Amino acid sequence: MQQYSREPRRWMIRNIIVFTIIFLVIVGVGINITTPAAAAELPRPGSVLIDRDKQELILSGKVQFPEGMPCINEYGERVQAFAGCATAAGGEAKMAPYFVFLIDVDTETVADGLTKLGCHYDVHYSIQDGRKRSGLKETTTHLDYLQGDPVVLSVFWQGESGKWVERPYEYFVTEKVKGGDREIEKPWTPHFVFHGSGAIHKSGTGCIACPCDCPGGIIADNRNPIYDPKPLVRFDMSKAPPVGTQIYVRIRPITTRTE
Repeated sequence: MQQYSREPRRWMIRNIIVFTIIFLVIVGVGINITTPAAAAELPRPGSVLIDRDKQELILSGKVQFPEGMPCINEYGERVQAFAGCATAAGGEAKMAPYFVFLIDVDTETVADGLTKLGCHYDVHYSIQDGRKRSGLKETTTHLDYLQGDPVVLSVFWQGESGKWVERPYEYFVTEKVKGGDREIEKPWTPHFVFHGSGAIHKSGTGCIACPCDCPGGIIADNRNPIYDPKPLVRFDMSKAPPVGTQIYVRIRPITTRTE
């Protein structure tokens, strides 16, 4: 019986495998370029994306340089958020010039999006009522802290190479604390909660995530009582993308649930 060589068949199988691998690599690179969010999964300017499956809210905005404002490239105290909305309470946001990440929807829309994801607020105040509860003193109680479900924030954008870059909100900021007689620089470790005050009481500030326990925005660092003491923080503009860059802010609430 005539014997046929198996070499051509092996050569063909080898080529098919090689071409398949090359194809998958090319497709994989194409998918990689559009991550962490494909164009269809990003909000258009002036809108928000509510993703109930991922339990997250994505906001659209631009980078601006609030030169000369507190805590920009130098240490200081501030109530204004580093990420905030251009509009609030039916008009231009009062604190818009202070923001690094300027979001193109109003604060009320952001707050509404978080509530649609099941995010709860518990203790909220107007700015005026908040001032009455300011500071850590002997009479301070748990009601002198803004309260609600914790949230996690990050910022992402497409770099010059086409690759997407995502950083935690905390990445851009450092903090100073007292250690005896000296100041110690440390990572920024806020505890962000959704309290909704700015939207509920129509403060008009535009602030999204404030670096202290401030009722002017909708999310606050509530490690300390309302307003005071404020942490000593510095936003490093060299870590932010260039001015004018299209950015997206992702907010993920850790919601209180009962199954």
